[in-house]
This record gives sequence, C-alpha cells and structure tokens, in this order.
Amino acid sequence: MSVIEKLAVISDTITKLMNFVSTNDVVKPDFEEYIKTVSSNNQGNVKIQALIIPYIFERRLTKERKTIIELYKNSNSDISKEENEILTNLEKSVSSVFEVRRVLSNGFELYNLLNEKMYKVLSLVKMNNFRGITPGQFAICRIFPMKEEYYLLEVSNVIPSYKRDEVYKFAIAKIIEKPEDAYEDNPKKQEQIKQLVVNFGKNFLECFGTDEIITTNQYADNLINMFNIYCDSGEKPSKEDIDANIKQVENNRYFTVSDFKNSYSTFMEKSLEGFSSHSSNYDIGIVYDKELGLFVLPFYQTFCKIYEVDDYKSVQGYKDCVKSFLENDKIPAEIIKKVAAKFDNFLSRTNEILQTSYNLNDLLNYYKADSIDKKIYSSSNVLYASKVFENMMKFVTEQEENKEKDGIDFSHVGRNDKCPCGSGKKYKNCCMLKQQ
Repeated sequence: MSVIEKLAVISDTITKLMNFVSTNDVVKPDFEEYIKTVSSNNQGNVKIQALIIPYIFERRLTKERKTIIELYKNSNSDISKEENEILTNLEKSVSSVFEVRRVLSNGFELYNLLNEKMYKVLSLVKMNNFRGITPGQFAICRIFPMKEEYYLLEVSNVIPSYKRDEVYKFAIAKIIEKPEDAYEDNPKKQEQIKQLVVNFGKNFLECFGTDEIITTNQYADNLINMFNIYCDSGEKPSKEDIDANIKQVENNRYFTVSDFKNSYSTFMEKSLEGFSSHSSNYDIGIVYDKELGLFVLPFYQTFCKIYEVDDYKSVQGYKDCVKSFLENDKIPAEIIKKVAAKFDNFLSRTNEILQTSYNLNDLLNYYKADSIDKKIYSSSNVLYASKVFENMMKFVTEQEENKEKDGIDFSHVGRNDKCPCGSGKKYKNCCMLKQQ
C-alpha cells in the first residue's frame, strides 16, 4: 500500500467513525448530552465536529463500559483487515501538550511535555492547513501510532512561545487529571516512576510507621510537608509533631467542596495554597499504595465510615460519597480493593446503596476499567518525576525572587495593562518578556 493509499484509508476510517457517533442510536443521544455538558450545543457545525474526536476517546458507554471504537466494531460486521488495524491503533492514541521542534514537508517533529518523548508525526491533511505553526510554539494535539510511524489526528490549540508558563500550568494540570499520560508510550519514563514509587514507599513507612494516615484538610499540608522534608533531607519528624497534626472531624459527612473546582489557569496557585486554604473542614486520608504511590484522598475516612457503622444512612451524603470514590478516575481500583479488604460488608452495602448486584470484579470492571487495564500511578509521584513540573517550580521561584529584588508585584497585572515599572509600555511588551 502506497503512502497516499494508506493516508486515504486512515482518513476514510476516521470519517466513518465520526459518522457513527452522529448516527448510531446508542451513541448519538449520549454525544448530544456531551455537547450540552461542555456548553457547545449552539456553537455551530464546526465546533460540534471539533468535539467528536475528544468524545470518541474519552467516553465509555453501555453496561460493559465499552469505548466508542469498540461499539463501532461491534456494529459493523464488514470491517476490512486494514480498517480494523487502524481502529486498533487509534485506541492507542496520545493526547498531550507538545513543543513544536521542526516543521517538515509532511508533518512535524514534536516534543511531548508530559512523557518527555520526541515524536515525528505525519499529517493526514495538506500542510498548508497548518500555516502559522512554527518551531518554538506549543500545540495541543492528538497523535496515534501505526506501523512504527505516528500520525497527527487533530490540533485543538496552538499557543505562542512567550506563554510558556501558561503551557506548563496546562501540562501539569493534565498530568494531575490523567497521570498515565506522563509515562504511557515511554517505557523509560515508566520505569523511572516505578522505582520512585518503591523508594517513596520505603520513606513513607520510615517517616510515619504506617501506610495510612487520617487527618483533616487543615493539617494534611503539614504532614505532606514533613514527608517531603524527610525525602529531601532525611530529617525525620518527631512522633509529637506527627501526632499534633493528626486530627479528626467532628462528624463524618460528604459534601461538595467548591475549592476543588479550579480551572487550568488557576489550579497552580490553588494547589500551592494547599488544602488548609479551603474554608470547609473535611477529613483527608493520606494513603501510600506500594504499587502505585501516594494518594491524598478527601473524605477517605467518611467513605470508610459508611461500611464501619451499623447505620450507614447516618453518614450525611453517603450515596454521593460512594459514587464519588467509584466514579473518580484518579482513584484507582487498588484503593477500592483496599477498602473492600477492610470491611466484609463492602460489597453488600455498596450494592444496597447503589441498588445493584455486582460482585467485586464486575464492580471494578464497570467503574475502574482503566486502572485495571493499565497501571495508573498517583499524580503526586508522577509529578515528582516530571521535568515540566520541575521547570514550573523554577519559574515560580524566579518570579518570587524578581518581585523581591525589584520591589514590584506583577501577580495581578494583565497582559495589556501598563507595566508597573513605569516604562509606559504595555506589560506584555516590557517586564513580562523579561520574566519568560
């Protein structure tokens, strides 16, 4: 098959898949709801078409939690061998933030900021569709592998080089949201994280003498900081210091914490402020899994309390709490298994609350399919191994040092505001450039 024929088959397969989303009796209604969820139902055909690609790779439907590609395969009995191969490879697609290193005649050389790997990707469309994309810029793309080559499936956004700090924030937020993106398709990075998890697990047990600590959000930051200091310097906190930061909430209850609703642009600042900055008071479990790393789990004690007490209905928000732990993709199957192993009534009580009849395997396959199919390390450990996180921390430190040195606070200055240094220029054309 020639290159032109191969590109034609790939493009034709993707078109069929997109048409399937728009016409299938099961998928179409869900896609329409998806559009409403992202508030784009009145944005026109172009915007709606742009949503189909992320929808295809983010959604699971039916009781079996099948992907859109699996549903497409099941609905089409006449799929050719070539088309089936393309669909299989599409399921291995990578969505990430890339730095454009080179523009080629038929594609790009892209550096993946998340998994720290270089890719040479081929375009499925004419390169003049990408006029304006130049080396040094950043692109949010989805690519997929096929026969030792990578193809560009979509470019959803292009960001100029001077917004590097915003790109870093976005990349780190994506790692927190989906930590596996930082090591999938890069075995060397995955091995580094695996070893880090082992080392940190040993340190956690040495530091605290247990793999699980329960406290409140007002004290969790202190305990995490103690652990960080121990990892960096070997300085072990005293038992008195640890005990002073282990507190209990008055009543275990589950509720919505508005502080968790951070945008990509503000999450770094919110994260640095920590849990103690939240106005609400709630319990937090700091749990170390020897295989997956450190998890900081709001309402972990409340979740356990649902199975511990005789009357689970006495725990306010019990149903939402159970659903939250099961539906949250950042909480892997291993955490649910850990709680299930603690309480003999875990399965019966969960089924009673959700009005279901799962065995444990079915429950995990339904809610935690991704973390069963692949290893999902904790975002905390993944960030420790991330260069983009390291670079962002350096950037934040440099900004703070510049503020102290110059005596000028740039933190609340808009790009188009007059620069506070007094030059008369806009901030974006003055001190903002010096801080890049």
